Amino acid sequence: MSVGELRPWHYADPYFQHPPRFEAFDPDDLFREADLVDLTTRFYDGLGLEIRDILKRSDLHAREGKCQHAFCTHIDRGGDVRVLCNISGTKRWATTMLHEFGHAVYDKYIGGDLPWLLREPPHILSTEAIAQMMGRHTEDGRWLREIARKPAAEVDRLLPALESFQRFDQLLFARWTLVVVYFEQAMYADPERDLDTLWWDLVEKFQEVPRPEGRKAPDWASKIHIATSPVYYQNYLLGECMASQMVHAVEALGHGGTYVSNPKAGRFLVESLFRQGGTSDWDETLRRATGEPLNTDYFVRQYAN
Repeated sequence: MSVGELRPWHYADPYFQHPPRFEAFDPDDLFREADLVDLTTRFYDGLGLEIRDILKRSDLHAREGKCQHAFCTHIDRGGDVRVLCNISGTKRWATTMLHEFGHAVYDKYIGGDLPWLLREPPHILSTEAIAQMMGRHTEDGRWLREIARKPAAEVDRLLPALESFQRFDQLLFARWTLVVVYFEQAMYADPERDLDTLWWDLVEKFQEVPRPEGRKAPDWASKIHIATSPVYYQNYLLGECMASQMVHAVEALGHGGTYVSNPKAGRFLVESLFRQGGTSDWDETLRRATGEPLNTDYFVRQYAN
């Protein structure tokens, strides 16, 4: 089969949001026997961020009839932060736990002396950035050695493939994000237009995936975010850009160079971001924390090599 003959059903992910699984090894092997609650606790302990109180209120294990989604919620903006997951011994759930507890520590450490309306992140992309930055650590060599406690030789052997996959995943997801964002922009500008054709026009333009011949159906409506989380998708990509800027900041501004086993980096997050809540807009909060407004160069440098 030639590249030109590929259609959506040939891809492991029909939306082409993420690359196919590794061919060289199964990354789940790194986590099959892991206690993900203990692993997550040790990671945040290393940052000096206490999550045991959040763990006690959270619902982390699968059971019949339970919501299959994963999320963090701050019930009262008074410290009642909870996480819902359905954990199992997989890389996906290890990443999800780090991600959701990134949201959780942001909410927990927001200044309790702030007015109620300001006890939230300045923007959803700000908390997504921290969650995404934390979730990335399942592909970080130091984290795998020190927190996941994998043998150094095994980590050294697998790390090039993990880093390559992460780079591919980030750049692929950026293209997919453009599809959703441009689709929503056009849909809200003119909801009566031919949305079915618009969807595939954008898929072909940004993802270079040919549309099925003769296809005339609302495939765009199968993407749940368009109905349940409208005008949200850009926050994922902006959050990834902010995450890369926060990685650069901890390296460049004298905060210890890493978020692994580094309480100094945890204090940096609490003082420069979390405690500020919604007292300033997101870009000003980021500028104060890192010395500059959002700069996408850090994301490009990290993943476009």
